[in-house]
This record gives sequence, C-alpha cells and structure tokens, in this order.
Amino acid sequence: MRKTADVVVIGGGNAGTSTAYHLTKLGVKNVVVVEQQYTPFGGSGRCAAMFRQQFATLSNLHVAKLSTDEYDHLGEETGFGDLEISKGGYLLPAHTQEDLDHCAANVKVQREFGFDSHLLDPKGCKEVSPYLDVEGQGILGGSYNTGEGVINPMKLALAYKKGAMDRGAEFNNYTKVIGFNIESGKIKGVITDKGEIATNRVVNAAGEWGKFIGRMAGVSIPLEPEKHQIVVTEPLEYIKAPMIYSLYKYYTYIVQVKHGGFLMGWSDPDVEAGVIDFTPEWKFLEELAKRVIPQVPALANVRIIRHWAGQYGNLPDHGILVGGVPEVEGFFLGLGATKATMFAGGLGTLAAEAAIGAKLSVPEEMVPTYMIDRFAKGNLVIDPALL
Repeated sequence: MRKTADVVVIGGGNAGTSTAYHLTKLGVKNVVVVEQQYTPFGGSGRCAAMFRQQFATLSNLHVAKLSTDEYDHLGEETGFGDLEISKGGYLLPAHTQEDLDHCAANVKVQREFGFDSHLLDPKGCKEVSPYLDVEGQGILGGSYNTGEGVINPMKLALAYKKGAMDRGAEFNNYTKVIGFNIESGKIKGVITDKGEIATNRVVNAAGEWGKFIGRMAGVSIPLEPEKHQIVVTEPLEYIKAPMIYSLYKYYTYIVQVKHGGFLMGWSDPDVEAGVIDFTPEWKFLEELAKRVIPQVPALANVRIIRHWAGQYGNLPDHGILVGGVPEVEGFFLGLGATKATMFAGGLGTLAAEAAIGAKLSVPEEMVPTYMIDRFAKGNLVIDPALL
C-alpha cells in the first residue's frame, strides 16, 4: 500500500470506483482507493442494477444524463468489454387520473431535457409490456422511456477499477479505515488497519457506511443505511419488455432478465433504518408476492431461486452528495444515497471534479443541489418520481 496519495477514495463500490476513474481522467496521478472487503462488496454488488432517465427534477436529470451517456461507451473506453447492458426501458403504470397527470408532467420535463420519454395509453402499455395485467389493474396509461434498463453492477465497478488502475490508481481491498489524521481542521492522512496514507484530500464514497466514515472525521452526514431485498425467479418465456416500476400503487419493480427469470423487489416504508444488515427475510417474500402477482399473474406459480438483501444509504431527499464539508478541510463526499449504481457515472464525475476544485459538469445553478449544506439550509431537492 502506498504511503502517500494525492487523493484517497474510501469505498470500492460503483461510487468509489467511478470517482477514482474520473480523478485519473482529470489528470490526478496518485489516487489510492481503500475498500474494507472487495470490489464491489456493499450495496453496489447487491443492487438491482437499474439505470433510468425518468426523473422529475433537473438535479437528477443532469446526473442521469452524465451516467447513461457514459455507460454506452465505458466498456470500450476502459478496455473492459461488455457491461451486459440491456435497454428495455421503464414503464411507470398510472392507476388513477392523478397518476396519469403526474406521468404527463414528468414526461414533459424529461422531453424538454432531451430524453426519449413518452406518455402511453392502456393499449400502448400492453404492447410494450405483454405480461402486465393492464385491464385487470384498470391501468389508464403510463410513462415509458426507451433509454433505460439494467447493467451488470459487478462489471460496472470492475470496468471503472480497470480504467483507474490503467492510469496509475492503486486499489487496496480488505483494508479498513479506522481513523483520520487531522491537524488544525485539515486532513493530513487516512489511518487504516494496514498503516497510514498521507494525503490532503479524501473522498468519502463509502455508500451505506458513509455516515460512519464521516463520524470518524467529526463530520455529520445525514445518511441512514436501509435494507432492501431482491428476488430472482425461475425463467419464463423471455419477452423483451420494460421494467414495470410501480411508483404510484405497489412500490415495486419487476423486470425480466435475459435468461427469462424475473428480478423483483419493493420499497418497504417500515424497514428499520440505521442498521447495516444483509439478512434476507421470509416476510419480505410474502409481502412481495401480494404486490407483484396482481400486476403480473404469470408469476403466481413460479419458483424463487435466489433471494438476497442489500443496502441503500438514504439521505433525507434521496439525492446525491458531492463537495466539501464545513468541519474539515480536504474531506470531500461522493455519496449516491439510493442511486450509486444508477448514477455512478455522474456521481463519480462530480465527486472527482469537486475534490480537485474543478468546474462541475452541470449548470452552475445546479451545484448547490448536490452539496451538504442544503440540509442545514432546508433546501432539500425532493424528486416525486422516486420511491
């Protein structure tokens, strides 16, 4: 492990590897990444690996564009190869007129931004999603975007890692951060269980552990880890179709992957926050079945072949965090909350730029929406298109 670094990145998930990659693209020569387990261990390696463009705030739309544009060429750019991207799109079904009006408003914003979003009628919903019980659910229509889909999250992280290492970055797996060397309010080093790395700049890209890493430096980050669970079923006949993203009624996502199995999950509002726990639970399966079978009746008798748990790192507005902090000079953030894989390209770009004092790749008026002081000022950016 190197004894000095221009920038130390904490976390080997998609946020951390992307940040390291973009730091090296910006010309930073000595980037060191420390990861407590392996790449990618935490939420990045356990997520549904979705990426999308159907957001309702300019803050999220800009980061989504940076990310989805990058994914199209990242495998080739890094020399890693296929990232297993499948662009089936997202379908957000509307069950009420209020839902449909909400979809229409979001589509308008997205199309003005330049994304290929559309408002569908019931017939259009059935055409793009044959497994969806449009009539039985009384679906009035929905919003649909063709530029969205899924990506292999392991390969995404490893592509970023390869790209960063090819430009000189060092990755240290199974290396725990246990403290910081701070003098006169300035970062002077990162203390690990394998020794200290002298540096003046640190990027906390530790995902669901971000709050605890911040605490070691005396930095308060309003992030709470939260368990989310996923299942995969045995295969049915494969039909290329969009992810069914039930934003308005069931709070689920359902997508068929290329081998024919369905990948599914739901957002439980009652899950205990603040605890990092990777244990899957039977009660989740029972509740999930109640929510997905009415939408896709063909799932009623399929077997579940895998069930696991991952973690979100939730912020109060479910946004992202980049830039410095008031407590410690040289301590920067690269936290993606619930979207570190979905937003890895944009998050890593902005986190790297902020860490070296470069101009951020978003309009200047957007910059405050990504900074930590928005919470103290009460300027949260709530996106109604998020679960």
